[in-house]
Amino acid sequence: FWFCLTFIVGLALASFFDFPQLFWLGFLFLGLILILLIRLDQRLLAIGILSVALALGGLRSQAEMAKIFQSELRQFNDTSQAVILSGLVEQEPDIKEKSHQFQILVERERVLVVAPKYPSYHYGNRVKVVGQLTTPENFEGFNYQGYLQKERVYSIMIFPRIELLASGEGNPVRQSLFNFKNKFQETWRRLLSPPHLGIFEALTFGEENNIPAEWKEKLNLSGTRHLAAVSGMNITIISFLLSGFLLTLGFWRPQALVISLIFIWLYILMIGAPASALRAGLMISLFFLARGSGRVAAGERSLVFTAVILLWENPLILKFDVGFQLSFLAMAGLIYWSSFFEEKVFKKLPELLKVNLTATLAAQVFTLPLLIYNFGYVSLISPLTNLLLVP
Repeated sequence: FWFCLTFIVGLALASFFDFPQLFWLGFLFLGLILILLIRLDQRLLAIGILSVALALGGLRSQAEMAKIFQSELRQFNDTSQAVILSGLVEQEPDIKEKSHQFQILVERERVLVVAPKYPSYHYGNRVKVVGQLTTPENFEGFNYQGYLQKERVYSIMIFPRIELLASGEGNPVRQSLFNFKNKFQETWRRLLSPPHLGIFEALTFGEENNIPAEWKEKLNLSGTRHLAAVSGMNITIISFLLSGFLLTLGFWRPQALVISLIFIWLYILMIGAPASALRAGLMISLFFLARGSGRVAAGERSLVFTAVILLWENPLILKFDVGFQLSFLAMAGLIYWSSFFEEKVFKKLPELLKVNLTATLAAQVFTLPLLIYNFGYVSLISPLTNLLLVP
C-alpha cells in the first residue's frame, strides 16, 4: 500500500514540477543501495523500497512526457506543408453540431481529424487524409492541449481531404460492441425526444452531445452533472444487478461473479473506457475477487492500487484529466468520511435520508476545492437535489 502511494506521490511531483532526470535516478540509486543493506536495519529497507517507488513514479511521468517531444508528426505542426497520412479510425467519432471528430492511428501516433458532419466515418475505417497539421490551441479557461496530450494526441488536422480506403479493420469484439450501441441508440432516438434523449444517453453511455447547453448548465448549477456521466454509481448498479440476477438463476457465486465481470468490462469497452469507468471497473473487479476468495476488500487499498494501474498506463491523466481527479477524490471522500457523517452528523435521520446525504456530502469533502478551481463555483443545493434524484 505504501509503495503504491509513494509511487503516486513521485508521479505527481514529476507532473507538476520540473525536476531533472538525475534527481529521480539519485532516488532510485539510493533506494537500491539501502535495499542491499537490508541486514543492517529494517528501517533502511523500508526507506529504500519507498525511495525506489518515488523514483519509479517520477521516471514514468518523464518517460510519458518525452513521447510528446519524440513525436515524428509533431515536427510538421503549424507549417504550410501539406501532409498525406493513412490511418485507422480507432474510436467511435465524437459527433458535434456541425462536424464530427475522430482519431486516426498513423503508425504508432494519433492524429485528431475534424471533418464535416457528412459523410461520417466509423471505428474500423481506414482513411487517407490530406491537409495541414496544427498544434492544439487552449480555449479560455480550458487546457485543450493538455487534454489531448493525455489522449496521446499531439496534432490536429482540420477539414482535410478524406478518402475511405477500407472498412471493418478494427477489433471484431469492439466493432460488435459499437454496432450494438449504435443500434440501441437508433431505437431510443425514435422513442425519446430532447432533452430526455440526451439525459438517457448520458446516463447509459456517458455521451452528452445531445444534452442542450441550457440543460448542462442546469445540471451544473444543481450539482447533479455527475448523474449524466458513467461513473462508479452506474458500474456498481450494473454489477450488483447482474450478479444478483445470475444467483437467482441458480449459478454458483464464483460463476456469477466471473460472468458479471465479463459483462462489466464489455460495457466499459463499449462506452469508450473513460477514466471514471475504468476506476470503477477495476475497484469492482478487486471487490469481486476478494469476495470470491473469502477475503475483505479494503476500500483505500483498492482505490490506491487501481490508481497505480491507471497511472502506470497513462501518467498524464493525473494532471490533465479532471474526470479522473474528481472520480478518485469523490471515492476517497466516501471511504474516509462516510462513517463520520453517518454515525455523528445524520445518526438520527431515517435510513434513506441518511444514506443519500452521507454519500453526497462525503463525496464533496475532497472534490469541493477542485470543483471551485476548475468551474469557479459550487452548488449549495446539491445535497437536496441529489437526495431527490440519486435513488
